[in-house]
Amino acid sequence: MTPQLNAHDALAMIPGWDRDTANIEELKGGLTNRVYHVRSGGRECVLRLTAPGHPVLHGISTSMYKPADNSGTFDLDRSCESAILKTAGVAGIAPALLYADSAAGILVMEYLHGRVWQESDLGSRENIEALAELLRRVHALPPCGSRFDLAGHARNYEGHLRENHDLYAFAANCVRIISQSPMHESVACCHNDIVTANIIDSGGLKLIDWEYACDNDPMFDLASAIGFHDLDEDRQQLLLSAYAGGAASELKERLAEQVRVFDAIQWLWLAKRHLLSPHREQARRLEELQQRIR
Repeated sequence: MTPQLNAHDALAMIPGWDRDTANIEELKGGLTNRVYHVRSGGRECVLRLTAPGHPVLHGISTSMYKPADNSGTFDLDRSCESAILKTAGVAGIAPALLYADSAAGILVMEYLHGRVWQESDLGSRENIEALAELLRRVHALPPCGSRFDLAGHARNYEGHLRENHDLYAFAANCVRIISQSPMHESVACCHNDIVTANIIDSGGLKLIDWEYACDNDPMFDLASAIGFHDLDEDRQQLLLSAYAGGAASELKERLAEQVRVFDAIQWLWLAKRHLLSPHREQARRLEELQQRIR
């Protein structure tokens, strides 16, 4: 097994950074990656380390539901992520990519100074319109050529629920919803993890955590913001109208379908986590989603 790099050894591999003089602070919160804020010679960056070959969840936001273990997860295409992040950084909607070595599991990005959005930020019309503009810019990025396999992830989660009859019975319904969702030809480059914890206002909105980015129905990005944050009907309509303008009425049914798909994949992931580590809040959320999905 290849040993994990530590932050100092990783810096030694990156041109222009001196590990001996660098101040390195670990940023807490991630379980699948180790993330550091690095300062050296008046410069700052974010250093993310992933063990080579380490399987990482690909298919549902880890901003809320952190994996309790590494079983049943998916290898991410780190090269694809780097390519999308580079393009998004140039477009001004992501931190600039400074260095990437996918084989070694090293990614270095610009450190963004700004305010991380809170769920309350989605309460204002101005912010929802700004989010819609941000999503339009994401979806204008060149397609990467790799399609988001939600059905595959759904079947994997379902397999982990076989030992619990109650969970497994509803899991089959979720897999059916996801598998039968229409495959639209009009896909775009999508972030696939649109939650407020991934939105930073640094003199303009930017998105972080692009590791799930790939081609998908652009309505899924809107759906993830809606489903994750339980946006009411008025805010859903505002987001869609601000995003699509005159085409909003044509996309309303498609967005509703993607919200249902997002709710289903969110339920499956949370059920898997709840099976491994039961929690009252998770049980409440599962019931909420189950009532919504029926």
